[in-house]
Amino acid sequence: MQEKLLKRALEWFFLLQSEHCSDEDRQRFDRWYQASEANRAAYQNAEKLWSQLDQLKNAAELPELFRTRQSPYKKRAVRALGISVLLLAASLLITAGWSEYQSETLTYTTRLGERQEIILTDGSMVKLNTDTRLHARISLLSRTLQLERGEVWFDVQHEWLRPFIVETGKLKIRDIGTQFNVRLGNIGLQSETSTVAVLQGAVEINGERLGEGYQHTYRSFPDGNRQIVQQVIDIEQVEAWQHDRLIFRQTSLHDVAIELQRYHPIRFVFADTALADKTISGSFAANDLALFLEGLEKILPVKVTQIPREQLIRLDWRKTR
Repeated sequence: MQEKLLKRALEWFFLLQSEHCSDEDRQRFDRWYQASEANRAAYQNAEKLWSQLDQLKNAAELPELFRTRQSPYKKRAVRALGISVLLLAASLLITAGWSEYQSETLTYTTRLGERQEIILTDGSMVKLNTDTRLHARISLLSRTLQLERGEVWFDVQHEWLRPFIVETGKLKIRDIGTQFNVRLGNIGLQSETSTVAVLQGAVEINGERLGEGYQHTYRSFPDGNRQIVQQVIDIEQVEAWQHDRLIFRQTSLHDVAIELQRYHPIRFVFADTALADKTISGSFAANDLALFLEGLEKILPVKVTQIPREQLIRLDWRKTR
């Protein structure tokens, strides 16, 4: 039933584009369109599918069409060829449209501390970091992925006719033959932080190009304000999680605690807010919390108190004699 409805909507769409469409046809279409919400949704889907075939429509400017226009019988020939091209496009669109309509959205998730590597049906590779949820819809016409939370590294098989789009938070990221890393999360009072780091190639973020070696960070706040920062990336730091490492460069303990909470079912509290501003640097094993806490007490004058029953880690100044 759904397939028949979509095909009918596509038939109406092509009839309305035709020079043979009469006033009576348009009246019949209006009655069909207003008859149900399902009809209106099907027609809107047909319009969307046609808009996604811009490259196909441009490719229809064939050499045969140019030569035909130069002939003495160009009007009849162009009209005939135009109808043929239209029928071919209609056939392709109906096939592609139904494939698009039927495409399944797959969801991939990882738990705290877990990583996962996936090969998508188009051959692209994605790597999911800890506590990540990703939705992927790969169809004949498009490839759309939605990052609900967490962090993902993408190695995209570039295709001219089938764009690869990643949506996360307020960002829409379009691949331009790329390896890139996307992270979505909340930090402190910030309602949303999205970070895109380009390792190879380039991407478009909300229509603006971001080249290799650069990082785009978008932050939005509860009061409606936003902040956009672009900077040169630290490739070793961006890729560290793929090797089960965490690299900190003069990072505040506040931000270190937030990062560790992504990998372990614990919560940090600071006995003194000034302690949260202290910074550390170094490379640490992401999955070895005990080793990190042991090292922290050696690096800084910090006392670590663990409360296992509450899954809590309290950080306080270490008293010195």
